[in-house]
This record gives sequence, C-alpha cells and structure tokens, in this order.
Amino acid sequence: MRDKNFPLKKIPNDAETGVPTTVDLENNSSQKKYTVNQSNNKGLVISKPLCLLMGIGALLLAILVGLVVFFLVPQYCNGEKPPEALTHVQTSSDNVKVESKADDDDDDIDERLPRSIEPRHYEIKILPDLRNFTTEGSITMTLQVLQTTDEIQFHLQGIEISQESVRITSTGDTPDNIEITNQEYLPGDKYRIKLNQNLASDGIYELYAEYTGRLGEHLQGFYGIHYNDANGRERTMASTQFSPVEARKAFPCFDEPSFKSTFKIILARPSDMSTLSNMPLLTSTPIEQPTNKSKKSIATNDGWYWDEYQTTPKMSTYLVAFMVHDLKPYETPEGPMKFWSRDQLVPFAAYAARIGPKILRYFEGYFNSKFPLEKIDVVAVPSFGFSAMENWGLITFRESSLLYDSNSSTVEDISNIAKVFAHELAHQWFGNLVTPRYWNDLWLKEGFANYMAFLGVNEVEPSWKFPEEFVLTYTEAALQNDALESSRPLSFDEAKNSRQIRELFDGISYSKGAAIVRMMNHFLGESTFRQGLVNYLKKYQYSNADRSDLFASFTEEAHKNEVLQPDENVETIMETWTKTAGLPVINVQPDYDRGVLQLTQKRFYYSGKADEDTAWWVPISFATNASGAPDFNDTSPKFWMRGERAIAVEVNVTRHDWYLLNLEQTGYFIVNYDADNWRKLAGDIMKMPPLVRAQLISDSMDLARAGLLVYDVPLMMIANMAIQDDNIMYIPTKVTFAKLKYLSDILSDTPAFGLFEHYHKNIFQETYKRVTLDDRVHEHLTRKIRMTVLEWSCRSPDSRCTHLAKTSFRNWIVRGKNVESNLRSIVYCTAIREGGEIEWDFAYKKYLESTSASEKDAILDALGCTSLKWLLSRYLDKLLSDRSITIQDADRLFNSVVENKVGTQIAFDFLRKNWNAIIKHHGNGFNIVSKMILKLGDHLSTEFQLSELIRFRDGTKDKLTTGSFAIAIDKVKANVEWMRKNYQPVKEWLENNRDLRSTVIERLKYESYLQSQGAARGA
Repeated sequence: MRDKNFPLKKIPNDAETGVPTTVDLENNSSQKKYTVNQSNNKGLVISKPLCLLMGIGALLLAILVGLVVFFLVPQYCNGEKPPEALTHVQTSSDNVKVESKADDDDDDIDERLPRSIEPRHYEIKILPDLRNFTTEGSITMTLQVLQTTDEIQFHLQGIEISQESVRITSTGDTPDNIEITNQEYLPGDKYRIKLNQNLASDGIYELYAEYTGRLGEHLQGFYGIHYNDANGRERTMASTQFSPVEARKAFPCFDEPSFKSTFKIILARPSDMSTLSNMPLLTSTPIEQPTNKSKKSIATNDGWYWDEYQTTPKMSTYLVAFMVHDLKPYETPEGPMKFWSRDQLVPFAAYAARIGPKILRYFEGYFNSKFPLEKIDVVAVPSFGFSAMENWGLITFRESSLLYDSNSSTVEDISNIAKVFAHELAHQWFGNLVTPRYWNDLWLKEGFANYMAFLGVNEVEPSWKFPEEFVLTYTEAALQNDALESSRPLSFDEAKNSRQIRELFDGISYSKGAAIVRMMNHFLGESTFRQGLVNYLKKYQYSNADRSDLFASFTEEAHKNEVLQPDENVETIMETWTKTAGLPVINVQPDYDRGVLQLTQKRFYYSGKADEDTAWWVPISFATNASGAPDFNDTSPKFWMRGERAIAVEVNVTRHDWYLLNLEQTGYFIVNYDADNWRKLAGDIMKMPPLVRAQLISDSMDLARAGLLVYDVPLMMIANMAIQDDNIMYIPTKVTFAKLKYLSDILSDTPAFGLFEHYHKNIFQETYKRVTLDDRVHEHLTRKIRMTVLEWSCRSPDSRCTHLAKTSFRNWIVRGKNVESNLRSIVYCTAIREGGEIEWDFAYKKYLESTSASEKDAILDALGCTSLKWLLSRYLDKLLSDRSITIQDADRLFNSVVENKVGTQIAFDFLRKNWNAIIKHHGNGFNIVSKMILKLGDHLSTEFQLSELIRFRDGTKDKLTTGSFAIAIDKVKANVEWMRKNYQPVKEWLENNRDLRSTVIERLKYESYLQSQGAARGA
C-alpha cells in the first residue's frame, strides 16, 4: 500500500477560461459575436484601430486580473503556507489530462465495459475537504480475469488519476508488477490501462491507484451540502448518491449493476464530525503525520481520523454509500435501525422509527428471507435529489420523505412517508439482494418496490385501506405517458449510456412496472405469486437476474399449482407487456341472441390513432348482474386473449343485464363497452363498489378524451355519482376530480370554461356545502377526502371556501394564528391567488424561516398560485438567483407556476430565455429539467404553442432532454387533436345540460317510483 496520506491536487476549472466553447457557439442565445474580420481570400485581417483597442483591452485585463488575485486569493500570514491543493500545478508527467467533453450529449457512445474482467473486491480510502469541496483518495481493486486481455477498462468521471501511482500486481506466492505501457481517458466515462503482456484467464490481479476529485454540486456522486443548524449557523457535510451511474464520480469503478463485488470503505473525517457507510464501523484511528513533509494535506492537521468499515456483501456500485456529517441520532430501542437528521429535526423521526422495523419484519416474513445486514442507518439528508435511496445498510431520504411533524405535516405527508419508507425497505430484497442484470430491466426492482410498498403500508396502517389507492397512484400515472405515441417499452434494451439510463427513471419503469406486477399477482394468484418470489430471491441472492429469470420462477410455480396450462408460460404472456410500448383497449360487442361477447383489442392512444399490429396476452376477469348479486371480489381471469386480435367468449348475459370486465382494473388495460351497456353501468353506478366506480369513470373519461366514446357517457356517470354519493367515497371522488382536471385545464382559456365551472359546481353543490375548512375530524380517509374536495370548492373567487381561506390567511398574518396543517396548501394557494404582494411576501418570508420540510413544500406550491404576472416572473427568477431554492425543489417551483393558467406562458418563456443557465445550474441528475418540460406539455393546447415547443426543442441542441421533449410534444399534439375533435361537442353538451342536477334528481325520483310500483304489484 502507498502512504496513508494523499496530496490534494488542484482540478482545472473549465469555467475559468474565457475562450468560447462549442456549447457557447451552438447555444449563442445572447448573440455574442465570436468572430473576427476576414478578407475575401479567407486571410485574417485586423485593422490598426482594432489592434490598438485590443492592446489596451489586454492591458486593462491584466491589471484587473492582478487586482482580483490580490484581493480574492487567500493571504497566508506569519509565514504560514497555503495547502498544497491551492498551489500544486499538475504536469503532463504527473497525471493524465481529463477529457472535458460531455459524453452525455452523444447517443452513439456506448458506456458499457468489456466483460473480460470483473471486480472481486474494492478497498476505497477517501478524504473529503469540506473547505474547498475537493477529495483525495486511493483505491485497490481485486480483479478476476475472465478472458485473456492486455488491457483494463473501468469507469470514472470528473476524477484525475495520478498516473505515476497506478500499478497492476499479480497475486500469489510471488506477486509481480505488470508493466504499464499506456494510460488514457476514453469517451463514455472510461479509463484504459494498456499492459505489455496478457493477463491470464482465471488469474487474480490487484490494481492500485491514487486520485483526486471534487465534491459535486448537483446532488450526485459524492457531493457537498450546506445547511443551517438549530442556531442558524451554516454547517457543511458530504453525502453520496450513486444511482444510477454516479459512483464513477467518487471513485474509479466498474459502474454497472452486474459487476457485483465486496467493498471495504475507509473514510477520513475531522474529530468533530462522524461518518456512516453501508456496514458497521470497524475501527477509528488517528491519521498519522507523514514523514515526507511534501505530502502535506488538510488531513495532516491534528484531530483527523480514518474510519474503517466492515466489508460489505457482494453488491453493485450504485448501492455503495458513505457520508461525513454532524447529524444527530434519534434515540430508539435496540434494533437494526438508527435514524439521523439535523439536530432541530430529530424528534420528527419518531413516526418512521415506529413503522420501519415493523415493515422490515413483514417483508422478512413475506419473502421468507432475513434481512442480511447487521444494521440500517436511516438518514434525512438536508439536500437530496430523489425522494429516497435504498443503499444497502444506509438508506438516505429527502427530509420531507422521512420526517413527520404533527404540527405542520399533512395527511398526504404521512401517507407519503409510509409509502416511501416501505418502498426503500422492499428494495433491500428487490434491487439489493437480487439486482437487475442491467438498467434495461429497471422495472424489475422499481415496479416490485412500488407494489410491495402498498402491502407494507397496509401491514402497519390497516385503517388507511392503502391498497385501494394503487390504481389511483400507479395505474393512472402510468397511463398518462403510455397512451402517447412516444411511449417506450417497459424493458428498454437500447439503453447504453448515462443519458439513456437516466431517462429510464420515469413513470413507465415505476408506475407501469408496478401495474403489471399487480396484474401478475392477480392472474397467478397470491400463493403462486408469493412462492415464485421466494424461489427467485433464494436462487439469485447476492447475484443478478433479468426478467426471464423471474418469469421462469413464476412459471415453475404456476405449473406446479396448475394455474397455467402445461404449454403456457409467464414469459410468453409478459413479454407482450415488457417489450411492447403502450397498453390495449378491449372493445366489447355483445351478441345477446348467441350469448357471446365479441372482444377485439388494439393499442390505446390519447390521439385516437389506429394501430393494427399490436396484440397482448390479456387476462380478463368478468362479472354481471344476470344471476343475482355479482361477485366483485373475484379478479382471477375468466378468459384470456392469447395474443389474438379478436375472440368470442360465451357468457350468460341478457340484453336487460349489465356486464363488467377487468374488475378493479387489476389488468393493465382499458375496456370500451357498447353504448347500451355503458348506459346501464352509468345508471347503476352507485350499486357498484367504490373501486369499480372509480374504474368506470376513469375508463370512460379516457376513452372520451381519445375520441372513442362520446362525453355524454362519463359526464352523466359523474353527475349520477356526485348527486347521490352522500358518503363522498375517497377513491371515486379523487379519480373523478383528477379526470375533470384535464377538462378544466384544456378549457381554461376558451369560452366553454364558464360552462364547465357551472357543471361541476352544479352537480357537486351538496358536496361543497358539506365539506368545509373545519378540520375537526381526525380520521385519515376523511381528511384526504376533505383536501380533495376543497381544492375544487375554493376554485371560485366568490365561494364560501375562498372567503374562509382568505380570513384564515389574514389571521395568520395579523394574529400569528397558524393554519391547520391539512388545510395549509389550500388556504395558502387560495389567499395568495386572491391577494397581492403583501400575501406573497409574507408567505415567502415564512418559507425562509421555516425548518419544516412539509411547510416549505406547501409554501413553494402556493407561491405559484398568484394571479400577478410580475410576481410569477420574480418567483421563477429565484430558480437561478436565490440560494434558498435548492436544486431538489427546482421542478416543484417551476411546476407551481406552470399549473397556474396565468403562469403557463410565463414559465415557457422563462425556460426558453434561460435554458443554458438552467441546464448548467441544475445539472443532468434526477430529470429535474426534463420534469419542467413534461409539465409544460400538460398545459399547452394550441397549434401555435405546439409549433413554438417544437422550435424550442430544435434550437436547444441538447440531448439530455430528448425523451422529455418527445413526450411533451406528443402531449400537446394530443391536446390540439382534442380541441379539434371534442371542443365543440363538449361545449354544446355543457350548454344543453345547465340544469343537470334537477334533471338527474327528477329521473331518480321517477325510477324510484317505478320500482315501488313494481314491488307493490309483486306483493
């Protein structure tokens, strides 16, 4: 091993050069003239006056640089020398030059490594300097050669390797150094070491190297964090986020999920800070002073320690985690979990500490597999890009996704905390113990984690009836993108570089993945599904698997239990769902005389586009009222479409009965009935269970949006439910308002918007009267219903809800009376929308003062509600100019403005005007900028806006957001098509049904009268 202390080496800062880059020239939005005069014969000509001006400019620039250096570079007094990191100048013999090209911009670059070598073990020593956000480290990799080769390739990004430190050593009784002939950086975040001889197949070798890097600024890799403690003092810490391809930013590695290895982490820290990593701490020893004084670094000062951690099990690089921090622990009884947060937020970990161990034990039982590590540290990180990250043994969270404050958190916050925590704990098996072989099967871990999270939450909070929210949370979310022409297959086998991999972290992988896992559960049955998972986890533990491996485990169990025919297998069924983009719509046509239903399938598009070629294996459950009370709980398939475009099935249904397919939407598809059956289902909507009501409203609204069903059907169905639903059931109400929001958004700037406002106020008038701002009922679902209804009740400026919201906000300003937490989002948004600068400034001041992540989120959302355009512009400017708006909240701020119909165009203009600055400031992680583009697509609906969005896309010359632009443009195209096909019919229907409430009530009275007369005659 080399010396334990490493010199900090200055990393050149590209921003310091004044020469325009290729990016500057391609994105010259400010119209800077990077040109000089040229003669006609292409020779360069500079006039004497221009030459004189250039000379004077150069002199002034030299003086300016001198002044900057004098005043800004630290002056070390009393003979003290600056740290070597600030003075060391690298030479060509010292290190290999780092490529500055952004590989993410080139889709042709394949970042995957050769398979000739794989790592067996890493020993990583790393020292972060929290003063200047640099790192220094060393790495020893134990490598196994699978195929004879004379080179070694691995990943790194933003790291400089000390070329002179690199050595390759054979292992065995007589280790030999292998001579290195060349070292170079390659495109695709790769580093190659060429050798003068072949490495022997099956041989074991060690690679040692020292390197320097930086603590990242975009919440990726090993990154630095600034935050304030309880006394308002600024503190600094460093943490990691390595998923999906960011470990290479912290240390050289084989940064693909299939290269599983063991890791020993040795982390340096000052004595007044602590460290955490995946495994328990093994030893903590003072850092020795170097005998060679030239090896001076920050760690040579007194009071620095090496924290050495136990070796991990075999795992992927994206699950490695470590941090240097001064967070405080939440004291819990002895157990595997320990919770950490900023000192002033420690008590708010209580709820997570209560449910976490219970969910972990539930999963251990469900999977018949003990959690394999000794401990789990659970950390609320002050700045964090994702909601959470499942690092093995060190799970990291955004503060709002872990900490629950009963005085400021809402019912939605506590639901989200439970769901996210259960999701991350499910990953300890799906993702950590068994890891997808590559990112093309990302759904294999994310879809399962989402599905299992609902079971985990239901275990600890059964009164919430959480599994009933699945369709609302994931099936509906998946459909929003999957119904577009730009949708991609669930398993995307084309991903080969960082940009493409990051774009897989979307609603398809997470939401559609969860929906098809749920579908498998229902067509296999719970016992077959569960035992198949147990077998899969046991067979591939500490290793990698792909979807075929999972499907094989399910097939074996399904044949054993006779769930599938001997000639059927799960892979044949599921490949139509994983390799095919989109989802089917099943069209049903009854033949009552023959007692059959004719079923046909085609791909469903919001645009209404016809698709002739796509066909799925579709499991179809069935119910009818033909033979008395229907069984709505039997979701097993009664018949299958086995990849056929059309089938006929025999059923016992007469023309007087209704029939229903795909109960509780357990299958990931939409059903379109004939007009007569739709009419009967709409009339009996209140006889259906809540989940079936939600399903019928969802399907019919989506079909009408696509032009496959007249809007009369869903709008009448919604009216029937709204007028009769005295209990205001949560799931159907939530789905209804979610679907009506599309109509509200697309009609908002049209003459029909007033008619639409009258429609929902008319049919929901009793609901709006009954649900008020008085939040005395503490039952979980009642509070969720209240928040759902009040969002719509407060839309009107003259409503009682709006008046009460403004009064409540005024009491907060004048009397300091806080708004009840569950009502804050509604009260804040309503009061700011109806108010002016005073309300806005007061709320923003409270945002700066608050330490509650939940309160900050509510205020960020509300600040975008203002009707004053100049305030919206000022708010958007804070994305680039205000340090209080963190990168993790950027898309939240932007979305709050886009959602405001006054702010949509303002947000669009802001994005175009500041595109380069936004990309630079927010980086390429977490799809932050992509989310901004996607949100825009939801709210643009004219031909002109479509052309402007396309022009914007074509002018960016930026491939980081290629996928999001395609989806956004598809959304706008579908909106434009909707306006062309549906606007006039919807407007006329709303005009003709102004008194819909009275019409429905009279019809219900008449039907009740007929039923009573029939009963009397029967008696």
